[in-house]
Amino acid sequence: MEVNSSQNDKDFIAAINWKKVEEYVRNGGGTKMPAEYAHNVYDEHTHTATSTMKKEVITVNPLDVPGAVYFLPTPKSPHGCDVDPSGQYIIGNGKLSADLTVHSFDKMIAAIEGEKFDGEAYGIPILKFEDVLAGVVKSGGLGPLHTEFDGKGNAYTTFFISSEVVKWKLGTWEVLDRQATFYSVGHLMIPGGNSAKPFGKYVVALNKITKDRYLPVGPEMEHSAQIYDISGDKMELIYDFPTHGEPHYAAGIPADLLAPKSKKIYRLDENEHPFAVLNPSEARVEREGNIVHVYMSTIRSHFTPDNIEGVKVGDKVYFHITNHEQDFDVPHGFAMIGQNTSELLIMPGQTKTSLWEPKKVGVWPFYCTDFCSALHQEMQGYVRVSPADSDVPITYTLGGE
Repeated sequence: MEVNSSQNDKDFIAAINWKKVEEYVRNGGGTKMPAEYAHNVYDEHTHTATSTMKKEVITVNPLDVPGAVYFLPTPKSPHGCDVDPSGQYIIGNGKLSADLTVHSFDKMIAAIEGEKFDGEAYGIPILKFEDVLAGVVKSGGLGPLHTEFDGKGNAYTTFFISSEVVKWKLGTWEVLDRQATFYSVGHLMIPGGNSAKPFGKYVVALNKITKDRYLPVGPEMEHSAQIYDISGDKMELIYDFPTHGEPHYAAGIPADLLAPKSKKIYRLDENEHPFAVLNPSEARVEREGNIVHVYMSTIRSHFTPDNIEGVKVGDKVYFHITNHEQDFDVPHGFAMIGQNTSELLIMPGQTKTSLWEPKKVGVWPFYCTDFCSALHQEMQGYVRVSPADSDVPITYTLGGE
């Protein structure tokens, strides 16, 4: 497969006019194909998501939309495709090429309008290489992958094989600096570096295959990331840290843009969840056939109710839990022994629901899984499960009262 996918001197970057495709679909174009997927919409007010199962999807054959797709020839086996903040330059990193190919957006548009084609592939017109080329970066590196930008006219490209980040100048294509990452670097990240307005102070190299870097604690090693200061003419390594799992892609923004807008709590008086318990006096347990609804509140350091009887084997028990805390960073967890779903983590003022289907007779504990106070270990309760044919009525108490 690698031979077949890399045998050509040039492969392609596809330029897609999505507005033409959108107009085509809006006017009834496209083919509906059978599919099955969930369309999920989350409501911030009710703290619930609605899933709509879709049975078909619209597909578009580009051959049915003339002018929608064109190919830009790019050496060799292009891996990354990145556009600079001005939108003018399209960088194609051919992972089997030592050079970086830079296409011009304006030249591409002129070549399309002038029909400067060099044949076709799969029915898609191929634009002439010389007519869309803006320049070539003679990098001297091996295995170029991804490029990001600092907003100051500079680009930064990772090289997987030669294990380095190379800084170069947009427009002149001159290499300005290069720094070794020591490990096989894949993606990189400059805060805002893939946007029109980067915050070009730091670049993070996301490295793979970092053997011998960290203490071995099992068959798999942690990966490595490195952060460089790029505020000056030369890149300066300032920190090296492990990452868990393959570091594939990341995006970042300055903390001062995020922190002031970070949500601290969900206000109880704005909670519109249909199963919310806004006051502990509303806590209750209700049976509807073999469906049991537990309307529960939680606050440091108890659940209300915390002692439930009358649940039977085979019931479906829904715990609707509202966290009554109105203080920042006081979530409560909920886990039920024998639960087949993941435990809950409920933010202050939030309501969440968990399903439990008891399979055995007995007394089953539930408990808070997130440390909340010195009395955290007291934050637990019990459900007594009776046989399926029992006539034990639903009862519930708080602390035996």
